[in-house]
Amino acid sequence: MADIEAVRAFLGDDVDRYRGVLYEALKTDRSYLDRVNKYILGNRGKEMRPLLSLLVGRCCGNLTEKSYCCAAVSEMLHTATLLHDDVVDQAPKRRNAPTVGVKFSPFVAVLTGDFWLSGVLALLAEKCDKKHIILFTNATKKLSEGELLQIDKADNLDTTEEDYFTIIYCKTAVLFETTVKSAAYAVEAPQQVIDGVASFAKYLGLAFQIRDDIFDYSPSMETGKIFGIDLKERKITLPLLGAFKNAPQKREEIISKIKELSETNCTPEREKQIIDDVFAFVNDNKGLEYAQEAANQYLTMGIDCLKVLPDSPAKKMLIEFAEFVCRRSK
Repeated sequence: MADIEAVRAFLGDDVDRYRGVLYEALKTDRSYLDRVNKYILGNRGKEMRPLLSLLVGRCCGNLTEKSYCCAAVSEMLHTATLLHDDVVDQAPKRRNAPTVGVKFSPFVAVLTGDFWLSGVLALLAEKCDKKHIILFTNATKKLSEGELLQIDKADNLDTTEEDYFTIIYCKTAVLFETTVKSAAYAVEAPQQVIDGVASFAKYLGLAFQIRDDIFDYSPSMETGKIFGIDLKERKITLPLLGAFKNAPQKREEIISKIKELSETNCTPEREKQIIDDVFAFVNDNKGLEYAQEAANQYLTMGIDCLKVLPDSPAKKMLIEFAEFVCRRSK
C-alpha cells in the first residue's frame, strides 16, 4: 500500500504547484489573519483530497492550471469546514494541536473559515469553469446538510444505519466525489471516465469515514482522536450500529448510558465507566468487524469503478493509495 509520503514523492513538483496556488489564494495584508493562516498551514493534515485530485488528473490526462486550482479548492473547502465544525463541536484539539478556536477564539475560527470559503469562490470564479463552480457549490450545500442532520440525530439519539450513511456521504464522501470529478473535468476526460472516477471517490470517501469512526473505538491506535469523543458528542456511528444489529435487546440500555454522558451531574469517573461499558459492548458484539467489513466492501466497489482508466503507474498508485486510506491505522 502507498502511504501519503509515497504519493507525494510520486507526484513530485505537482504538489508544489498545487501548494503555490493554495498559498497565493490565502495571501492577505492583514497581519493577524496571516498569523492565523500560518498556524493552520503549520498544523495541516494529510492533504488527502488534493493528492487524490492530482493523482486522478494524472490518470485521466496531463495536468493543467485548472488541475492545481481544483486541488487547492478541495483543501480550502475541507479546511473551512473543519474550522467551523471544531467550533460547533467545541473541540479542544485538531491533529494533536489546539484548534484555532482554542488558540485564538471561536470567533476567529468562524471568520477564518469564512475567509477560506471566500478564497474558494474567488479561485473558482477566476480560474475554473461554470461546471466547477456548480460542483463545489452543491458540495458545500451537502456538507451543511450533513452537519445539521448529524446534530439533529445526536439530539434525539435515534440514528439509524440509513441516517448514518446519509450523514457520512454528505459530511465526507461528497467532497471526495466532488474533488475527483472536478479533477477529471479539469483535464477534459470523457464522460464515462468522469462518472467512473467520481463513483470511485464516493465509495472511497464512505470507506474513509467508516475507518475514521472505527478509530473512536480503538484507543490503542495513535490516531490523534480524543478517547470516546464520538460518544461524548452523542454520535452513533457504524461500529455501535453494527453491535446493535447483533444484540438488539441491549440498544435501549446502551442509549440510556450515552444520554447520561451529557448530564451535568455525570462525574469524570462515571463518564469513563460508561465509555468503557459501551466500548466493551461494541467489541463483544463484533461492531468493529461489522464496520470494517463495510469499509472493505466500499473499497472493493470503488476500485472496481477504476476499470474505466487505462493501466498506468498513476492508476497503480491510485489503487494502492485507496487501500492505504481504508486500512490506515492513524
